Amino acid sequence: MVLKTNPQQAMPLQNINKSVLLDMKECLVAGLQSTPKTMPSLLLWDSQGLRNFDAWTNAPDYYPKRCEWEILKSHGQDIASQFPASSVIVELGCGNLSKTAWLLAALDRQERQVYYYALDVSDEALHKSLGGLRKQFAGSEFVTIAGLSGTYDDCAAWLAASASLPGSAITFLWLGNSVANMGRDTVSALLGKLRQACRDMAADCSFLVSADCCADRGRILRAYDYAAGPSRTFLFHGLHHANRLLGKPVFNEDDWDAVPEWDEAEHELRYDYAPRKDMLLNLGSRRSVEVKRGERIPFFMSAKWDTSQVQSMAEKAGFAVGKLWQDARKEYGEREARSDVDHS
Repeated sequence: MVLKTNPQQAMPLQNINKSVLLDMKECLVAGLQSTPKTMPSLLLWDSQGLRNFDAWTNAPDYYPKRCEWEILKSHGQDIASQFPASSVIVELGCGNLSKTAWLLAALDRQERQVYYYALDVSDEALHKSLGGLRKQFAGSEFVTIAGLSGTYDDCAAWLAASASLPGSAITFLWLGNSVANMGRDTVSALLGKLRQACRDMAADCSFLVSADCCADRGRILRAYDYAAGPSRTFLFHGLHHANRLLGKPVFNEDDWDAVPEWDEAEHELRYDYAPRKDMLLNLGSRRSVEVKRGERIPFFMSAKWDTSQVQSMAEKAGFAVGKLWQDARKEYGEREARSDVDHS
């Protein structure tokens, strides 16, 4: 199937949510009732959580943002030149879109026709970020802006069900080290699912993935020190979001710790919530859960995978890795991966 190209096509915000993961309350309750207990990381990423994260990334010890900007400013034109002509760009988790705007501006200068879709679970954040992006490119003949409200899995299902999209190839953006908020097997499975959706459409598929590959444990732990103001606000927001979903103050921030654990073998930093005393959590509808003092409940991870680990995940999903752009200290990288289809 050939994807249809229509530069004048209106591209509004589309709600593609069909995932049970967005029934956040039930997901939260199910996780707390499971063994071992878990809490969904999506609790961190509503509109307020995104604002909290932005504040954290501006902290002096938070190196990933500075490293990624260094790469974009040094190599942005070369990165933009790798995008296929007449490309559909889907960004997986969009945040405030400042880095995206930089890349789209480079594509605009190169007069490369692109159709950009921002994917996020927060409608409020999408409306705000896309509004600024649309204003920036209002006069562009080459950049068209749209939004998708849903999860990564929703995106794969939406692509698989799409009869047509503008453009001749699909490129996925995964910026801000967002790839590293999931385990490697989960990442490979998602890459493979998106690749298959593109193959079903007979569309070439590529990724631009940013990954934090810092190997300095001290530097990492300073950047993710939960005792600091912005990082603590971000990490504990999950408890406040959970209270909002449950409709009552089940979690008191003062009764909980956010406990970090660095896995040297896997290059992964994981955070768990742990209560400071034994608790009985009243989840409503006659559901309650006992939590023991110090019992750890996973809720967030940020991996620091090296280039070989990223390459292994991509190849496991059927992608061939391409160019790699890094900062001067080689603590961060933007990696290209492709999976083209046979159009003969």
